[in-house]
Amino acid sequence: MPTFDFLPLLWWGLPFAAAPLLIHLINLLRYKRVKFAALEFLLASQRKYRTRVLLKQILLLLLRTAAVLGIVLALAQPRWKHALGTLLGGQRTAHVILIDDSYSMGEGPAGGGDGGATAFDRGRRVAERLVAELAGASGSHELSLGRFSSVATGPSTAAGGFDVVREAVTPTTVQAVRGELAELAPSWSDVAPSAALAPAVEWLGAGTDAARVLWLVSDFRAKDWQGDDDTPALLRRLADAGVELRLVDCALDPPPDAAGNLTVERLEMVGGVPATDVLLPLEVTVRNHSAVGVRDVQVELQEDGVARPGLRIAEIPAGGAATRRFEARFTQSGGHVVEARIPPDTLVADNGRTLAIDVVDRLDVLLIDGDQRGGGRAGDAFYVAAALAPGAGAPTGLRPRIEPPRALATLDLAAFDCVWVLDVERLDEAEVAALEAFARAGGGVVFFAGPRTKAEEVNRTLFRGGTGLFPVPLAGAVDLLADTSATPVPDLVVEDHPVVAVLAGQRNPLLDAVRVERFMAVDRGVVLPPEAGLRRLLSLRTGVPLAVERPFGAGLVVAVLTTAAPEWNNWARGNPSWVVVMLELESHLARIRRRAGSLEVGDPVVVRLEQGLDEIDVDFTVPPDGTLVRQAAAPTAAGALEARLPAAGLPGAYGARWRRLDGTERERVVAVNVDPGEGRLERIGRERLDRALAGVRFRYDRADSLQPETASLTGTPLVKPLLILLAAVLACEQLLAFSRVTIPPRPVR
Repeated sequence: MPTFDFLPLLWWGLPFAAAPLLIHLINLLRYKRVKFAALEFLLASQRKYRTRVLLKQILLLLLRTAAVLGIVLALAQPRWKHALGTLLGGQRTAHVILIDDSYSMGEGPAGGGDGGATAFDRGRRVAERLVAELAGASGSHELSLGRFSSVATGPSTAAGGFDVVREAVTPTTVQAVRGELAELAPSWSDVAPSAALAPAVEWLGAGTDAARVLWLVSDFRAKDWQGDDDTPALLRRLADAGVELRLVDCALDPPPDAAGNLTVERLEMVGGVPATDVLLPLEVTVRNHSAVGVRDVQVELQEDGVARPGLRIAEIPAGGAATRRFEARFTQSGGHVVEARIPPDTLVADNGRTLAIDVVDRLDVLLIDGDQRGGGRAGDAFYVAAALAPGAGAPTGLRPRIEPPRALATLDLAAFDCVWVLDVERLDEAEVAALEAFARAGGGVVFFAGPRTKAEEVNRTLFRGGTGLFPVPLAGAVDLLADTSATPVPDLVVEDHPVVAVLAGQRNPLLDAVRVERFMAVDRGVVLPPEAGLRRLLSLRTGVPLAVERPFGAGLVVAVLTTAAPEWNNWARGNPSWVVVMLELESHLARIRRRAGSLEVGDPVVVRLEQGLDEIDVDFTVPPDGTLVRQAAAPTAAGALEARLPAAGLPGAYGARWRRLDGTERERVVAVNVDPGEGRLERIGRERLDRALAGVRFRYDRADSLQPETASLTGTPLVKPLLILLAAVLACEQLLAFSRVTIPPRPVR
């Protein structure tokens, strides 16, 4: 017997089947009898063919009624469950259930309602209920069940990443599926629907002649469905292929005034030198994803597993974030771990964050001295080195190394935290290439000008029309005219830049004492485009730049257009602000290389080894209990030697330990965190979902009110056969209507 997916459309449409009959009756009422002698011959002909004409009229009326009825039936989506369905393409139904297991599915109800069940728990209940009803329904059913994370990463396997693979639904299968579902839990990943749908499209179209139904069980967050063109395209492709789409929403609507989810969005080092006995400035950011503000948020901190004094955030506005700074000091070199955590809320997975810091005894800084004779205690290198490493009383963790320009081509620049080029007359091609490779890979480079600096040489070898390392073209050395105004202003003007932020604001007497007599002027005839990223640190009172910054590759380059030594200015002569700015400049330029490596869940953990110096076996420790996993390093396509942990499935600190051929041990710590963006729990809602999936046929249900209607999903859809039959009926109607108005030719006697 037939069933209908949209039964109300059938009941509303059936009255329209009477429309052709009503039109026919109305047309009969319009006739008016008029006697006309010339029509007697036509009346005789009508009496002769009356029976034939009447049969044609009745048949035409039936065809038109059948056409209207066919349209109504097609809109109601009929299916046939028994013999006829088998003849039209089979009675089996293949069900594919995709369960969203991204960590946002771990959201629990505000206030602990629904027994504390998470969205993932509700999704599991939906799957269990569906399988149980399929087992009791008539017809043959086949089931495949998979999670977003496993299906997205396992399409190359025979099972396609599915936990249940094309199993016939029987009472035995129901028990097995329940056992499988009981062991599932939300992952720590942020897999989007499109990542799981892409392999599911191939899976649903492979080797089956059954009717197909896709059950997409998710929390339907706005971030996954708005602005993502892949998901609607994949669902449209499935719908066009005849797949029944059933979208099941497992999320609960929180009360309007309920506190929502807080996320530890960021934990990182913001400057400083990661060396022993040096204070490191750290920052932690907590974001409030809810529609109401929250107060008095406590942030717990740990260093290497030991609790330390935490932080308190007085208030975080709705939809906003708050950042707090704290400091850490490590007395031993090696890998160290800092953790920040907030109290549990509706979503626990994003309440913590981990930072790994590789602490060394000292960081080397390369100073390239342009004075071939060595400037001694009066040269640029001496004043920069004294600022970077003032002495034992103020440890900075930096170890300056002074070398001539030729060292650029012979030393391994990757071993240095930063490179300072101090009033160099010229650099040859190999030295420029080494310096550019260092900056392009993320290194920081500082240039200081001086009497040996030649503008034409800098423009030719270092600036090169804006494609080279030097930030700006130079015009030549000029004197800064004395300020003769009645109210003198400082020679230095602080711009909006983090390096000089400590000197900004109110008038600073330390800057007032700085006098600049000579500097390198910038060639105003060359204008760099805005995308070059040129930025000022310092200007002179005349408005011309004195210190500028420009990105180069992944690194940064700063040019200070005066001397480091007190030759063209007096800044380095006993002025404490000189030391502060030089240390901030070093930290700013080296921040890319010092940035602690942080991975997201799902990323591989990779350790690069040195061939000929390191053994190939690497022991990885995996959180939370430090499970040991040994991996052998293998050469990559680029020739590097890497040991790889395929994918980090849990957040936390991952350790790697290996031995060198000389017997010494090396270790590294890597932090793996969840994607904080997954903590945005705003739901898309039915209205916006309809707009996102415009043109896609689907059914949307809430998990708590879902009626699987397995009876309507058994057997074969009859829409296509019905449309073919409707086309035939319309063709017959046209032919019959044409024959009614055609006068048959009179036979010739």
